[in-house]
Amino acid sequence: MRRRGVIALLLLVLASSAAAQRPSADWRTIETAHFRVHYPARFDAWTRHLAESIEGIHARVTGFVGYVPARSIDVVVADPAGDWNGMAIPYLDRPEIILWTSPPSAESGGGDFGDWMELLTTHEMAHIVHLARPRNRSLGVLARLSPAPFGPLALESPRWLIEGYATLVEGALTGSGRPGSSFRAMVLRQFAIEGKLPSYGALNSTGGWLEGSMAYLVGSAYLEWLSEREGKESLPRLWRRMASRRGGSFQTAFRAVFRKSPRDLYDRFRAEITVAALSEEKRLKAAGLAEGEPWQRLEGGTLSPQISPDGLRLLVRRDPRRGESFLAIWELAETDAERRAEEERRRRIEQLLRDPNEVADRVEAPAPREPRWKLSRANGFSAADPRWMPDGKSVLFARRAPDADRVLRWDLYRWQPERDAVERVTSMRDVADADPALDGGWAVAVRGRFGATELVRVDLANGETRKIPASLGSDEAWPVWSHPRVSPDGRRIAALLHRDGRWRLVTLPVDGGEVHELRLPGAPAAPPAWSADGSRLWVTTDASGIWNLAAIDAGGTGFEERTRVTGGAFSPAPTPDGTAVFFLELTAKGVNLRRLPLSAPAPAPLERPAVTSLLLPREAREPSPPLPAAISPARSYRVWDSQAIRPLVNFSVGPDGNAVQLGVEGADVVDRLHWLAAGSIGDAAGPRGGTVAAAYRGLPVVVSLQLFSALEKPGRQSLVRRSELDERRSGGYLGLSWGRPFFGGRVHVEAGGGATRVRAFADGEDFDRYLGSGRAELALRRTRGRSGFGVDLDMTGSFGNTAGASWRQFAGGARLTGIVSFASLSASARLGDTGGSPTRFDLFSIGGASSAILPPGLDRNRIESPALPAAVQLGDRFEAYRAELLLEAVPLVLYAEWLRAWSGGQDRPDPIRVVGAELRLERLIPIELPRPLEFHLGIARLEGDTPRIRATRFHASLVYRP
Repeated sequence: MRRRGVIALLLLVLASSAAAQRPSADWRTIETAHFRVHYPARFDAWTRHLAESIEGIHARVTGFVGYVPARSIDVVVADPAGDWNGMAIPYLDRPEIILWTSPPSAESGGGDFGDWMELLTTHEMAHIVHLARPRNRSLGVLARLSPAPFGPLALESPRWLIEGYATLVEGALTGSGRPGSSFRAMVLRQFAIEGKLPSYGALNSTGGWLEGSMAYLVGSAYLEWLSEREGKESLPRLWRRMASRRGGSFQTAFRAVFRKSPRDLYDRFRAEITVAALSEEKRLKAAGLAEGEPWQRLEGGTLSPQISPDGLRLLVRRDPRRGESFLAIWELAETDAERRAEEERRRRIEQLLRDPNEVADRVEAPAPREPRWKLSRANGFSAADPRWMPDGKSVLFARRAPDADRVLRWDLYRWQPERDAVERVTSMRDVADADPALDGGWAVAVRGRFGATELVRVDLANGETRKIPASLGSDEAWPVWSHPRVSPDGRRIAALLHRDGRWRLVTLPVDGGEVHELRLPGAPAAPPAWSADGSRLWVTTDASGIWNLAAIDAGGTGFEERTRVTGGAFSPAPTPDGTAVFFLELTAKGVNLRRLPLSAPAPAPLERPAVTSLLLPREAREPSPPLPAAISPARSYRVWDSQAIRPLVNFSVGPDGNAVQLGVEGADVVDRLHWLAAGSIGDAAGPRGGTVAAAYRGLPVVVSLQLFSALEKPGRQSLVRRSELDERRSGGYLGLSWGRPFFGGRVHVEAGGGATRVRAFADGEDFDRYLGSGRAELALRRTRGRSGFGVDLDMTGSFGNTAGASWRQFAGGARLTGIVSFASLSASARLGDTGGSPTRFDLFSIGGASSAILPPGLDRNRIESPALPAAVQLGDRFEAYRAELLLEAVPLVLYAEWLRAWSGGQDRPDPIRVVGAELRLERLIPIELPRPLEFHLGIARLEGDTPRIRATRFHASLVYRP
């Protein structure tokens, strides 16, 4: 169980995106009694809204969970990906919460919220209060002294318990969130009807259709069921027991509180939910289903259906599996053979099925249709919110790309499927969810930045945007706009608007003005759609507790529900001729496409059951918001306030010797200043000594400084002894680095200089070595879907003086990578040359692993290969070739290397050949992205004739730098 808990915690930490706000931004801090809230200055309004309520949220969460963390909690406010998310890292010494300010859309799993800030903060604070509880008494001190200071609940709890409990808390304390939502009820109900509720073992899964969400949705429902069965105090008792010295594992503590294993009780919960779901299905069938006809069964996610203006094509976004996303277009026009097959299918339906309530069970969908056109992910970024342009030949969509600060920003693009051409419409405008007007010259879109959203008009010719003023008629401070749609006559906009605690369907003039609400029974969800003549709006509503399609007069009268389904029907896409509407249907395997002929009668109204159930959303309630509190003025961010000092352990094991680095490291919560101090101990060959290093990221360039003293004795290596290179050296290196990402790549530049005092043991000499060095890297990636290629270029240069003799050195390399869905295959080459009068300590040196106590900028002449002993070959020139296969499913690299070094006037030696396999993890904690962390574990076969080597060697290393 401990292994499962560690994996769950790692997944919690790895929830971070690769994007982040730069530490060099203008960060500010607001302090409250229990929090330090850090934010870039442009998030001031959102953060003040947070800070005024955060102490009230803290009081509610700690009272509910039954524990108050002893330390202040650091909160980081950001919007790195233009998406809704948050995360919590329950360190015992410095608990951290990261809040992303972008709100969710109505149809997403997080779409049921009263105040996005309150819901998000409640969920993430629940993680901290739940998990950042130390072991009682002395064992808690030991946990705080570990390099990863987590408590027993964080280490022991499975993922479903971690996420399920925070989800339960969000619902209990906010009156909104997933526990009371029609979204969670829909998933539970439909999966249970189909007999597809996840097994206990699958609750922790993060793959497959909705499996990553099951820890939240099913996990919270299971915990609610346990609380109702055993009493509200049962879960707090479980947390206290897990933290006690006698608590034992999660399994042991759970049995002590609930008298059975979590697996056994989950099986009982699943059985009860399934019985209730089948009963609900029977009730709905008895009342008469109205679910149209299946048009296409699909696995995985489907979003944003729309019929082209000429009625001939169907457009959707597809997410069939993790890592795969594309826009898809089907031709609706049938061939003669397809038409005859469809007519025969419908004739058999009429013969076999007289009771319309049985159609859903007996009708099979047509044979799978392949999309005519697809637009796959580009450079890892997916297209979203597709909408047909009026010409019916091109598609307007949104996609993210990184800006100079690594923040992902939304922009609009236009796709021409028949030409397979994509052009960019806007640049760094933060606009998405766009709908073009009838003339195709402009579109209405949603602009979201720094936690606020607004409607904007986008000129599709030049990408310029301007705000559409909207008079809300209330004091709503944080309205959320979603899915605006321009009416067929181009005069009005329909949209979903979140205000006063819930979603509403509204209309307003295209140039702005008063917002008019179209009142619906229940809450709207998913995009609305205009009828072709503009007289009606199609919308998804949960009036019955289940997502169903309804039509409402554009003036706000004449509401009529048109579907009745067991799972959920949403995202209507009416045909231009007004004869049918396509829509999405949630199933346990994915989201299908269905077609509802509008000639079919509307279902008779059905009363919602009076009995509460996990399979239908609870009645909305409005708890009082947290009491606002006065907050202190914001001040400039200070790196020392949130410094966490922790033990540091690095190591290297390999043919060049074995060493362990022990010390301490410290960093602030936004990683502006990171430092370490460490000493290295090891065998006679391994590097020994000590270092103090720091990196400051509060400027546009990163400034790093490292001081060190090291003893290296490659003359003690087992395979190749290089006693002439045995040395003691001490000195330092000051470096500057700068990097920027861009769509499809990144550029990185380093420069610096250093000095060392060297003691060469072979001849007993002491001398000085000075150098300046630079490095430039360019990485390009071009992918469509899960296939593509990459090109990497690098160049390094150094010039220096050793023992009074000057020298210069240059090296460059290139790598070409082919990328497919399951692996990437790359081939690379690097060459180097040296001029002047270098000593043996300046020559290119083949082999050896990196060490945290040595500055890389001082040793650019070392061509590292951790499977080889250090300096297996020396020379003023070198060449290195490498081929590697990197598997997608696991971080395993299979590789082959050919390396050699020689000096001018010498014959080129035979290369050293290395064939091996390596488990490679880099940047294990993306939330601390700027910090280079590398873990390698490998085995390799070494062969060479100069010197002669025939050996198989193991190597492992963990290197962590500021």
